[in-house]
Amino acid sequence: MADAPDGARGVLLDSFEGATDDAKLTRALAYVSQQTCKPAIVLGQRAMEFKQTREVFDGLAFTGVISGNEFHYNQRVRISVPGSGWLALPKGRTRGLYIGNLSFEGDSGTTFFTDHDHTGPVLWASHFENLAFNLFKHVVWGAHNAVTFSGFWDVNNSYDTPFKLWGSDNSYWTDGMLIDSPKMGSGDRYHVWLPNVSKTVVGPLFITAQANVCGIRLDGGRGVVLDGVRFDAQAQAGRPTWGSQLLITGGRFVRVRDCWFYGGMARPDSTGHSSAAHDKGIVTITGGTGIVVESPMFSDGDGVQPDATAPGAPHVHIGGGSRIRLRDVQASGAPVVRRASSVPASTIVTDPDLTVPVG
Repeated sequence: MADAPDGARGVLLDSFEGATDDAKLTRALAYVSQQTCKPAIVLGQRAMEFKQTREVFDGLAFTGVISGNEFHYNQRVRISVPGSGWLALPKGRTRGLYIGNLSFEGDSGTTFFTDHDHTGPVLWASHFENLAFNLFKHVVWGAHNAVTFSGFWDVNNSYDTPFKLWGSDNSYWTDGMLIDSPKMGSGDRYHVWLPNVSKTVVGPLFITAQANVCGIRLDGGRGVVLDGVRFDAQAQAGRPTWGSQLLITGGRFVRVRDCWFYGGMARPDSTGHSSAAHDKGIVTITGGTGIVVESPMFSDGDGVQPDATAPGAPHVHIGGGSRIRLRDVQASGAPVVRRASSVPASTIVTDPDLTVPVG
């Protein structure tokens, strides 16, 4: 068995015998699971393919030899487990996973982790960095506690919402991520869906949402910060975002700060979403309390890119919620903020030069 080269700490997958990559991985996992101090399994600089679901365990680590990349300039790890996922969490909680410096490619029926909702197992105190995911159905749908996503990420061509996350005390994409080019069908689709997260920071990341896809949806939790997210669109290529780019339906103590928005609300009546109330503005708020939208930037292209936003579309629409603050709003033209008639004017606090009429 060979140690990894170039200072990467671990054991090479290719040092284990096996006629296929899955056979080698079976032996590698058996070896690593028996070690008190578990070495990382190092996936070498070549293309490889895995077709079996693997149950993870405390301390399991996968790494590449070279820092992560966009797609597969240094290696490509093909994952194909149609109707399921590659990595499965056992019941209860799993701690200390590490996956880094790798590029993965899936298919329309494969998820990276097997899907779970908020009642499923929980991943604790784990770290994922410098990763690329291309052509997956989902990347992660599950519950996290104290999980960190760091380094450079690139997520492209997802067939459905790639990230649907529950949990607390997490730090997601603190160094950035590019997420782009969805292959999603009709209906309610998002790049990042946060049904219930708390005490969690998200961003900075760069989201390009097109057609019916919304960049981020937040439904609940408390103490969530969206930091420096750039909500963009390929409007110049004829692929704008049809509806909202950020949807907040609930949550307590939510901060949206220093975020960029371009190319939203191009065809809000065409999204096919389950609720028309979710596409009333580039930022749509339908619920929650203690929501601060601070220093957002709304661009109409500024003479550099074409503006795909429907004329008169609100930059922010408030259809519900309470204790909402809008501060230092910047827009290419005059900021447009509206509220539903059911939302009292007193529940919204703004800078003195910003009005919030009913509309």
